[in-house]
Amino acid sequence: MDLDFIPQPQRVRRGKGVFVVGKRGAIGISGHGLYPVAERARRLFRGFSMAAGTNAVVDSVAIRLRAQAKPGGYRLTIGPKGVALEADSVASAFHGVGTLEQVVRQSKPGVLPALTIDDWPDFADRGVYYDVCRGRVPKRERLLEQADLLSRFKINHLQLYIEHTFRFRGHPDIGRGASPLTAEDILELDRFCADRHIELVPSLATFGHMATVLKHKQYHHLAEDWGVGKYVSPEAERLRHKLRGWTLSPANSGIYDFLDSLFAEFLPLFRSDRFNVCCDETWDLGMGQSYSLCRRRGKGRVYLDHIVKINELCRQYGKRLMFWGDIIRHYPELIRHIPKDVTVLDWAYTYDHDFDSIRDFRKAGLRFMACPSVSGYSSLFPRLPEAAANIHGFAEAGKRHGASGLLNTDWGDGGHYNFMEYSWHGYLFGAEQSWNTRADRKTFTSRFCKLFLNDDSPALARAIDELGDIAYLQVKPFYQSIWQHIFFARPQDPILADVNNPGHVSRRGRIRACKVRLDARCGREALERLQPVRRAIADSAARRGADPHEVLPYWLFAVDMLTHAARKLAVLGAGGRDTPAKRRALKKEMTSLMTRFQKLWLQRNRPSEIGITLRRYQAAIQSLR
Repeated sequence: MDLDFIPQPQRVRRGKGVFVVGKRGAIGISGHGLYPVAERARRLFRGFSMAAGTNAVVDSVAIRLRAQAKPGGYRLTIGPKGVALEADSVASAFHGVGTLEQVVRQSKPGVLPALTIDDWPDFADRGVYYDVCRGRVPKRERLLEQADLLSRFKINHLQLYIEHTFRFRGHPDIGRGASPLTAEDILELDRFCADRHIELVPSLATFGHMATVLKHKQYHHLAEDWGVGKYVSPEAERLRHKLRGWTLSPANSGIYDFLDSLFAEFLPLFRSDRFNVCCDETWDLGMGQSYSLCRRRGKGRVYLDHIVKINELCRQYGKRLMFWGDIIRHYPELIRHIPKDVTVLDWAYTYDHDFDSIRDFRKAGLRFMACPSVSGYSSLFPRLPEAAANIHGFAEAGKRHGASGLLNTDWGDGGHYNFMEYSWHGYLFGAEQSWNTRADRKTFTSRFCKLFLNDDSPALARAIDELGDIAYLQVKPFYQSIWQHIFFARPQDPILADVNNPGHVSRRGRIRACKVRLDARCGREALERLQPVRRAIADSAARRGADPHEVLPYWLFAVDMLTHAARKLAVLGAGGRDTPAKRRALKKEMTSLMTRFQKLWLQRNRPSEIGITLRRYQAAIQSLR
């Protein structure tokens, strides 16, 4: 019998014989702290009692704490007489039981194969970063489910990205109408995560990305552009019509009292002693209120001063600051001046990023994490080949250069029409790479199908890889996957003209640069490729026992969105046969998709700001008249 795992353990040795599980037995533990771990194990061995493990008695399942060769490690041994799990901590024992669960699930009922697994993580910190403020806030039970599933695959760090989607009692206008998270939501999620050895780390925008907060008139004076697009610097002309209230202005000292008032309501809800203050993409810094300050001190120094001041605030709340490293990279001479108790989150999301540049933070003596992406943002389905290259590249370089962990990000740019359910392939690939960077990447999708979707059909694995290839298509100058642009396009938009530009395509997970012609033929070819993909996913969704987490209805919706975009290109693109009847058909199809989108959204998410995406649907539908 072949056993598969996610994450793949560091070492697996098969033994001789089997352990025949009896109807009765005992789970012996070496201390009270292991009781929750033993309770989890008892779900695998129903009817077993709990006891204190001693040398005088051989228990069917023994769980004990013992030093391991590697930090965070455990040894799982299955032999004819039973199961023994030795771990260096309660958390390690919890992860060892997770591996045991995968063995039990793949074995004949009541019979476990003899084996020894010596396992440990490459990164102590293995995280997922989920965006809950670009339009969609999940229901509380959905967030709990997300945390529970992540813990089964040895994720131990979770962050939720928040700009305005938290209910601040002292600032009631922030998040109004956006179904914000409440203090009770955070407290319940924090407790739930702690029970599963996940650290829920607070994250809040505190510099750039503040438009959803600074749009309110009472906060305009805190914005770099005074909240009305007023700039001083001539270089701001390119931003004047794109940004409103984007960045807090460090020239206004009142921003620190404002931030302190947010921190006072937010930070005490988390048991974590860390806090991600974000501070990324401060595009208009130095162009408005802080124009003179930045000319006098330098924009980089003003940026660093802000980090230092927020770090002082964080210390008052017993938190250690984390921030995204994109802006400080523009000022390499200042990296060594970052406070040494700060963690830098080094991010980039392309497949060909210079991952070894992460060494810059090591040279400065800083703590840092590698931060890739599941590549679902601005896309109708995640760009799986890009995600795989990005996650593995960061994991490998992070391990080589001493990163403290890997934080795998999942963003929802443009209204968050990319559902969380799409991201599980990327979440689990990131979980595996952060545990074992040497894991077999070629077999990952088939193992994902078997262990997450409960379907080991080769056709399903091929369909998922093909879907990722199709979704990846990129053409300059359009941002990210081309299909989302076409999906929401109007007939007169330039993307439906005869576009023949440099771009990138993926085949069998391999990305290459080439000229891409967006025309009717391109649309027809995509339609042909999508048909067997849909058939394989639909077959799996209908198979009894498959898809236990009910993600495939969302995946089918993604396939149908891509199909609509491809059909739209085949009809309205260069060389297509555009007729009133075909436009009516496109309009009917997209109207049906909009109805499905609303239903899928509301099944698992709060109403939030669903209107952001619905307006895009409606505009595209109306344009097809």
